[in-house]
Amino acid sequence: MSFRHLRIVVSVVLLIAGSIVSSYAQEKSTLTIDELLVQAGKEIKFSPEKTTDTLSKLQAFQSQFNEEQRDRFYVLGASAFGFKGRHKERVELVRSIIDKVTNPDNKVRLLYQLSSGYTHLGEYEHALVAMNESILLLPKLKSQFAKMDTLQAAITLLNSLRAFDESLAYAERLVEVGNEDEKTSVKCVGVADQVEINLLRGERQRARAILPEAIRICDERGSMVISQILRALAAIDLIDSGNYLQGKGAGIPLLKEFLEVNKGSDYRTQLEEALARAFLNTGNLEQAEHYGVLSYQHAKSGNAVHLMEKTAETMASIKRAQGQYPSSLEYYEAALVLKNRVLDDQLHKNLAFQRVKFDTQDKANQMSLLEQKNKILAVERELEKKNNQNLWLFISLVVVILVVLSLWLIKTLQQKNQFRQFSQTDGLTQAANRMHFISFANDAFKMRTGSVSVILFDMDLFKNINDTHGHATGDWVLKAVSETVKTHLRKVDLFGRLGGEEFGICMPDSSQASALQLAERCRMAIAMIDTEPSGHMFSLSASFGVATVDGNGLSNFDETLEAADKALYRSKAEGRNCVNVFRQAS
Repeated sequence: MSFRHLRIVVSVVLLIAGSIVSSYAQEKSTLTIDELLVQAGKEIKFSPEKTTDTLSKLQAFQSQFNEEQRDRFYVLGASAFGFKGRHKERVELVRSIIDKVTNPDNKVRLLYQLSSGYTHLGEYEHALVAMNESILLLPKLKSQFAKMDTLQAAITLLNSLRAFDESLAYAERLVEVGNEDEKTSVKCVGVADQVEINLLRGERQRARAILPEAIRICDERGSMVISQILRALAAIDLIDSGNYLQGKGAGIPLLKEFLEVNKGSDYRTQLEEALARAFLNTGNLEQAEHYGVLSYQHAKSGNAVHLMEKTAETMASIKRAQGQYPSSLEYYEAALVLKNRVLDDQLHKNLAFQRVKFDTQDKANQMSLLEQKNKILAVERELEKKNNQNLWLFISLVVVILVVLSLWLIKTLQQKNQFRQFSQTDGLTQAANRMHFISFANDAFKMRTGSVSVILFDMDLFKNINDTHGHATGDWVLKAVSETVKTHLRKVDLFGRLGGEEFGICMPDSSQASALQLAERCRMAIAMIDTEPSGHMFSLSASFGVATVDGNGLSNFDETLEAADKALYRSKAEGRNCVNVFRQAS
């Protein structure tokens, strides 16, 4: 046994060890390995918290495992790591054994654990690779549960990537698998996925239509944990729809069930946050704070960034309703930081999805090309047998293959260019995104032969526009401002959206005076934008900050960006709708 394998096995022991030594000898004499594995399988399904002791008992029999028992033990161990939130150890455990597994059913179960673990660690490309590997094994699978693990891994990952159409197709396929045997919980998992996916994509009416049937199916098949989750989603939906009394009546008893079974679930945190909003909207601020604090603490302990953002916003609203404005502001600021993290993470997910999708398509094209080449070889051999009687046919086929190859090459180059443009451009404004802007600016500063200027500007009171006229109007403003500013730039300048309503301009070979003039032109142009096409009439303005590497004590991009930011904040402090230039204090 390798040192790495031994370290992972020891981790499993530490995870599942409990205070059971006194009853150990008796358990060994009364339960076989297979019986303990069956028991652990039931516990991980119905009451994950109880699996620890059973796996600890199984550890004593490890030297006696056959190949099938070994695989099942590692699947259960990886699943236990997942429920504990120890996803790095979960991934290491699976990687230590996956190459030794020959049974396709067991292999896809481990690939499910691997994909889920990578997803929680934010390593989305590895997760997608594991998912694709398991999908390729589907035709070889015999067990319903192996098929369920394979499809569920794909659904979980695609939901996190917001690829809801693809995940819903897999959920429907999972229901079809569940129909093959009405006694298993597979159909319950499939219909539960359909409910959650429809809620995530905003199809609430569709979700509500299938929710009662989903709960009935899960109850009939003994899948109490999934039934509990479905009822929690139903209670949250009631609260989201404004039915606060019904939502509270359904949600509070469910919290007690979560404490008894699966208390570390993210659904428990979501339910607590929804109850906090329900009490807030019905005027019970004490109970609102109670559930709000619980949800915020549980989101932090589970390191669920999207839940941390949501619970922080709820706590900010509660504190504001209580008149505790400093505390409310702190929660709002925390929510804003978390929102940026969520947006960055989603961008990371989207890029990973596009990269893997491109690689998969590229491999498919290569396979298609290889098949075409094999056909050519077969034709050549046939032509040789017929003494070149079909020479013209061969030439025609070669021409066709060359055309196909040329088209494939053109398509591949187009896909690469599209991917590069997608990775560098902000989808809303078509300006450079933050990552590309920073990369461009760093290069401009490194290769500069003269002055380089950075302009930062921020739309004034932009939140008021969103709150008063709606986010669609806010998006219109951002696009209109971007189109207006672009008309005033030189070809060498780069305009980028750095986040929210904040923008930047990098001006290579530009003096401070030139940058100041451009900033003033952009400020006046923004103030003159006609907002009537948006459907509303309101005024626009922006505050600018300018910084230049020209003897102000600035030497690189980071310092210049920070200096421009300071100048921008001085513009905000001086009443907004103005331009300030950074000057080093003497």
